Amino acid sequence: MKTMTYSTKKTEKKLNELDACGAFITILRSLTDTDYVVLESPDEENRMTPDVDFILASRSDESDKIAVEHTKVHSFDGQIEYLHRSWDIVASVNHRCRGRLPDRFYYLAVPPVVVDSLETKGSRERFVRYLASWVVETAPTQLLADSYGQIEYEGHRITLVCIGDCGKLNRKVGRMPQQPADPKARQGERLRRAVSDKLPKLRKYKEGFKTALLLEDVAGTVDGGTLSGYEGLQEVDYVVVFVSIEDRMITGNVWKEGGIWYSLVPFSRRFSF
Repeated sequence: MKTMTYSTKKTEKKLNELDACGAFITILRSLTDTDYVVLESPDEENRMTPDVDFILASRSDESDKIAVEHTKVHSFDGQIEYLHRSWDIVASVNHRCRGRLPDRFYYLAVPPVVVDSLETKGSRERFVRYLASWVVETAPTQLLADSYGQIEYEGHRITLVCIGDCGKLNRKVGRMPQQPADPKARQGERLRRAVSDKLPKLRKYKEGFKTALLLEDVAGTVDGGTLSGYEGLQEVDYVVVFVSIEDRMITGNVWKEGGIWYSLVPFSRRFSF
């Protein structure tokens, strides 16, 4: 077999694109026990027509290549500000809960309307103390995966979800972002546009390549199971929905793998970075 040459050219890619690609390579290593590297970035070379973001190649089989397209999906106006503020709030809650939670990993969902109402440092600190106390009290009653507890705060529902035994994540609280009221139509349209814009690029590589669509969900609210109904996606080999914070992928769920669509992603197809 001839030696393959991989591109060392300086890339113009954004940080989130590079991080998503690196996270996908990590996922592939877990799923296939194969090491992939970036062979080239066609969209930087082809200035005439739209092209994919990356071509990955196996280190052990030069014919094993994957065309990869990445896109970021927003769900509502003010989403980035909400994500940053809710991340800080839940991180503060997690800090206060340190050493006081069962051997499970939990997600805490705080709706945008509550986060937006915490306009002063004092109001945020009071909310964090209140919420941390409730989490410490509620977590021991929610030990089964997908069990949850809820509380109302100024008329709005806050949810604590037990994810289960997650190894090194246990005894911690992560953030599960929420959307404003009635966001589904807006999110559905944004997703359709994202998918319809990217599929033609992947179709160019239908012969001789596997293909992958990486959806970076900055809100963490995309239900990947609904993607199975989108025309054309059945042709894609991998559909992965990432959740990111500040251009870094923190989780990735494999919703499609070969001919398999998962209605609920198995734990073995859920990844944390």
